[in-house]
Amino acid sequence: MRRKKEVLRSGLISLAICALLASCNQGFDNDESFTSGVSNSVLATPAIDANCFSTLTNSDGTESVKLTWPVVYGANGYSVNVSKVDDPTRPIKVIGDSIVDGCSVTFLKEEDTKYSVSVLALGGKDGNTDSEAAGQYVYSTYVPATLIPEGTDIAEYINNNLPNSSDEEQVFELKGGAEYTMNSLADFKMNKVTLRGDKNSRSIIKIGENGGFMIQAGFKMKYINVDCTAMTAEDGVIGLGKLENAADSARCASITTEALGYKALGANQDGYVIVDPVVIQDCNFKNVTKSFLYGNKKNWSLYDFRITGCIVQLNNAGSSTVINLYGASNGLIKNFTIRNSTFYNIQENSSAYFLRYSNASNAQPKKIFGDSDTSGSYVLEHNTFCRTMTGKDFANNVATVGTITFTCHYNIFEDVFRLSKFIHNNYVKNVKGNTICGITNTVDSTDKDKYATVEIQGFTDWSKELDLTATNGGVDFTPTGSVAIQNKSGDPRWYK
Repeated sequence: MRRKKEVLRSGLISLAICALLASCNQGFDNDESFTSGVSNSVLATPAIDANCFSTLTNSDGTESVKLTWPVVYGANGYSVNVSKVDDPTRPIKVIGDSIVDGCSVTFLKEEDTKYSVSVLALGGKDGNTDSEAAGQYVYSTYVPATLIPEGTDIAEYINNNLPNSSDEEQVFELKGGAEYTMNSLADFKMNKVTLRGDKNSRSIIKIGENGGFMIQAGFKMKYINVDCTAMTAEDGVIGLGKLENAADSARCASITTEALGYKALGANQDGYVIVDPVVIQDCNFKNVTKSFLYGNKKNWSLYDFRITGCIVQLNNAGSSTVINLYGASNGLIKNFTIRNSTFYNIQENSSAYFLRYSNASNAQPKKIFGDSDTSGSYVLEHNTFCRTMTGKDFANNVATVGTITFTCHYNIFEDVFRLSKFIHNNYVKNVKGNTICGITNTVDSTDKDKYATVEIQGFTDWSKELDLTATNGGVDFTPTGSVAIQNKSGDPRWYK
């Protein structure tokens, strides 16, 4: 009998524990004030600080911000607002007056963006009223940077302050709206560097006769306008290392195809590889008289090269190819992307290419990266190319192997010659929505049959130099052709 009582008593205790747990769970999720002990009160302001933010990686590779705040006892929920405030006078709502039951929200994380966040505790139960003020915080996704003083010579500052090599990314910021000079070659050496301006008020760098950028490692340039008018000594705005002496070669010894292990994977070419991305984003360039990217006739390859959101105004009547790795025994760009950009030339040019390598056979990815990494990609999406170049093939000496994927979507090629020399038959091709016209030369039959619809846009501003102080450089490349307009082809900025 005694044993039966003990069993019964044990069972009742277990039931009581289960009931208690269930009531706690319901109270936390649905009625926080049930167990808060807070009534007839003005609720506390939610405490928001840097520790409330974390980053989540999404399944598609993008990132989200998770905002989590401490419980405000007695709250019947929270009103949450999140706005992008890169331009404080024009905030952009991300989350607007959203009523949240729990204590967290997530939103998409964008690069180089400032978010204003506010969280208000809501009353409405047990006589509680809303908090008098919302908890507020400005959250930034900018990487912390060192400010280069206004009016400084960029090359002088970089050459005096950068070490020969560093494993840490170094970020330098230019003051919004300020003007800088570059009267000699800014050598970033073996340093991974980001050089950025202000999204809403771009800085201007005026490159002098002997100026230019030289890189041997990952490099990003953002939100800067560059005047190349006076630049004459260097053969490229962005040059890859000249490797002029033994010290230069020794400095780059860690990035040879041998040292990086590519030779052990089957690569059969000597050379140097910049593995980290080289990205030019939201920058405008005025009067580029020679190459935009130049390999200095050395065996350089880039794993990832991207130009996005840029206007590049060429003033090129000579033989300098725009993206130029010609003159060495090998060298290539493994993954090459131009997106949402405009390239135009105020000169007629029948002597230069847009992209040129030295040797089509050695421009195969496997020759540099080995048999385990034979793929390559070219991506041209939503760009406007005008007169680049009018009478020379669009590309020269690119590889013809089937391991390369070519994506060419919604571009405008105005007075541009022989795109077919870039898009080879062996490539895995994904081509749609492009238009092309020939004014100086007749459109190539392969181009019009396979890669683009023949349509004249009638651009007239190709003859204008950029005004780096004006919105979109003070030029207009709005399409007029029906096919381009229907597909929203070309650089998206011209539709705004």
